[in-house]
Amino acid sequence: MQTINERPSAETKPRVDSLVDVLPFNDRIPRHDGEVAFDQAWEIRAFAMTVALHEKLGFPWEEFQSELITAIKRWESEQSDLERWSYYERWLAALEELAQAKGWVSGEELETRTQEILDLPPTTDHHHAVRDPVAVVPAGPGA
Repeated sequence: MQTINERPSAETKPRVDSLVDVLPFNDRIPRHDGEVAFDQAWEIRAFAMTVALHEKLGFPWEEFQSELITAIKRWESEQSDLERWSYYERWLAALEELAQAKGWVSGEELETRTQEILDLPPTTDHHHAVRDPVAVVPAGPGA
């Protein structure tokens, strides 16, 4: 994939499907027509980052699975309101724990960056469809 909205290649889909098939609590993964589904942009980003880190850095997928099991069990032990359940929130918690355990990011760095993102206005980074015309301005000399 070269862009965020591009569908996975024919070679990518079976690899990703095989990773998803062995995830814990697989029956809780949101799906649409049998395919993994995402309601929010951050969900697919967290999913894609995890798969990309696994493929690029080569950490065993079982390590992520273990963190995901822990994140789900921790949430279940602390919650009584099942209406607030989100598989991808648990996914993100597992990725954060793995990133800290692997030394990819410190807890302080993660908190600082998270706060920076939360402090941005909701429309920053164009998280909504833009339907306004785009003005094309030709480059000037020397550009």
